Amino acid sequence: MEITKSFLGYKRENGRAGTRNHVIILPVDDISNACAEAVANNIKGTIALPHSYGRLQFGADLELHFRTMIGTGKNPNVAAVIVVGIEPKWTKRIVDAIATTGKPVEGFSIEGVGDIDTIAKVSKKAQEFSMWASEKQREECPMSDLWISVKCGESDTTSGLASNPTVGNLMDKLEPLGVHLCFGETSELTGAETVCEKKGQNT
Repeated sequence: MEITKSFLGYKRENGRAGTRNHVIILPVDDISNACAEAVANNIKGTIALPHSYGRLQFGADLELHFRTMIGTGKNPNVAAVIVVGIEPKWTKRIVDAIATTGKPVEGFSIEGVGDIDTIAKVSKKAQEFSMWASEKQREECPMSDLWISVKCGESDTTSGLASNPTVGNLMDKLEPLGVHLCFGETSELTGAETVCEKKGQNT
C-alpha cells in the first residue's frame, strides 16, 4: 500500500501544521487547576490541562517546568491558549513565549482578583477563542510538516511480536517522506541501539 504524500492539517501562524485544533486552558501551577477546570466546564470545546507542578520548584527543575508549559502552548495541535496563574509574572512569562508563534494567547492572574471573577473573565475569553478556532479549516499539508511521537503504553508478552514491529515498520516508511519522528523511553532501546544510532539525527 502506498503512503500518501500529504495530510489534512491545520496550518498555524508560524508555518507549522497540526492534526488537532484545541483551545486549551493552561494553569501555570497546581493552585490554578480548579479555575482552569471550571472554565473548561463552562465553555465546551476547550480543554483544561491540570497538573501538580509549578510550586516548590527551583533551578533547573523550575526551568524544565516553564519549558514544558511553553512547549505545550506552542504545540501546533493547539489553536489558541489561555494561561491562568496565581501571580502575574510567571503567567506573563509563559504567555510572552507562546505569543512568539503568532497564535492567539492571553493570560489571567488570580492574585488580587479571586477565583470567581477570574473564572468569569477567562470564560468570556475562552468562548471567544473557541468560536474563532471553530472557523479554522483543514488544508492539504506536505508530510514533511507532520510530527509523530510514539511511547510505550505498557509492554505485555505480545509487544515484541506485534505492536513494536508494527510501529517500527510504520516509522521506517514515514522517515523517507520527511516526517519528524520522536519516541520516549530510551531505556527500552535494548537490542536496537545500533539501528537507532544509524537513523537518529542526534545520538
